[in-house]
Amino acid sequence: MQKVIQFLAISAVIIGIGYIFSIWNMKIAYVVGIFIELFGLAIVIKLIFFDIRNTLSKVAWISVILGLPVIGTGYYLYFGRDPITRKFSISQIKETAKLVEVTHAIQKKYHSSDLPRLSKRISNLSKINPLKGNKIDILTNGTATFSAIMEAIKNAKCHIHMQFYIYKKDDIGTEIRDLLVQKAKAGVEVRFMYDAIGAKCLNSSFLKPLSDAGAEVIAFDPILSLWLLHKANFRNHRKVIVIDSQIGFTGGLNVGDEYLSKTNAFKIWRDTHLRIEGLSVSELQESFLNDWIFMKNEKGAATPFINEKGIKKYFSPIEKRDDWAQVIYGGPYDKENIIRDAMLNLIESAHENVWIATPYFIPDAEALAVVRRAAMSGIDVRIILPGKGDMGISYHGSNANIKTLLEAGVRVFAYDEESFLHCKIIIVDGENAAIGTANFDIRSFRLNHELMVFLYEASAAIHHLLHDFKIDFQASRELTMADMKNKSFGKQIKESISSLFSPIL
Repeated sequence: MQKVIQFLAISAVIIGIGYIFSIWNMKIAYVVGIFIELFGLAIVIKLIFFDIRNTLSKVAWISVILGLPVIGTGYYLYFGRDPITRKFSISQIKETAKLVEVTHAIQKKYHSSDLPRLSKRISNLSKINPLKGNKIDILTNGTATFSAIMEAIKNAKCHIHMQFYIYKKDDIGTEIRDLLVQKAKAGVEVRFMYDAIGAKCLNSSFLKPLSDAGAEVIAFDPILSLWLLHKANFRNHRKVIVIDSQIGFTGGLNVGDEYLSKTNAFKIWRDTHLRIEGLSVSELQESFLNDWIFMKNEKGAATPFINEKGIKKYFSPIEKRDDWAQVIYGGPYDKENIIRDAMLNLIESAHENVWIATPYFIPDAEALAVVRRAAMSGIDVRIILPGKGDMGISYHGSNANIKTLLEAGVRVFAYDEESFLHCKIIIVDGENAAIGTANFDIRSFRLNHELMVFLYEASAAIHHLLHDFKIDFQASRELTMADMKNKSFGKQIKESISSLFSPIL
């Protein structure tokens, strides 16, 4: 509170001086400009003295605000506020805590004392343990993924929980919605959640058939007024489906025709999802319900899911085979960057090789150092990036890091220039892997709500991922230092500008 008072006092003094100064000038536009610049200066003072985020981000914001006072100040107000400062309701805090306490107690029944070594480190970090007793299926690209999802929906008997960052009202989006409507009319509980910004195209006319059929629909963190702009940059990037507490899906795919490669922009949309049957479905369920209860924001929101009847209905997974899975979820309001640190733990465990596939490679300084250090230590580090981007600033921001990777000995591959690579996968030593929703970038590390599934002990799923990697390498072109030297001046400028914004993307 003292820091807030100090900031307000400093701001008042600066604005007061600016007001007196501006009275002596003639035009209102000039007065407004002075006020904006002074307000931007107040933000800069706050960033320097009272903001706890890392220095790189602070320097980037200060540069933007001072370099482009009007645009930079507006951009900061929309995107720049520290998520740690967000205040939550008593219901949000207590109800989500009740859910986690109960679900962790349920999962404790299935814990094994003989854990994979790496999973112990990630458990200590995340407070989420790996569970054995799963059947993990890798779903390569959209056709396999949506076929498996729709089959599971058709066979649902009790409940369907669905959450996506992007959900489009095109052919595949409509087909899945209509299936959900059918199941809701048949008496299956349907809960449908979408990110209010990522799936902003969804409107009441598209969603009404779901509500009319008895399904519950929630938009995650909608921006309903200017007062709520502080939430705009902290999006829910998770993709989670849980059916009857027995089957779960997560991975890189959202819902839209482009994920089936039905797009004019790309020949192939390369992506990966996974299907889980077994004990770890309870962890996917926990993630979904955590977000659901958070958005319900009411007393007793957790009760239907954690009372005796609810536990039996929503947390009764059946052991399937013997695959290990550890579902780690985190977001901007956590004190630690759980997703990022778990991914870095995986990379640092490598003895022989690290293979990474990501659509956006814009890490912070520590994550970049971990990748470079692994390569300089003799580890075979390979990264596949898109050969053609879907978003200019992210594409050029990724490419700005290629030279420093090559200098460290990392082998960098550009995927087919007519296609787009969107999967998020890390494989280490052919034995351990992570797959999920998080890109290897600052936005996924710090700003988005994300989820990654860690796999252990060279399972059939990991062998499937290795097989896909080898195919993807063949479909890619390896980049060299000669490519870096031959970049056009225009590309160099785009990459330099994009890299300046990378800490605040």
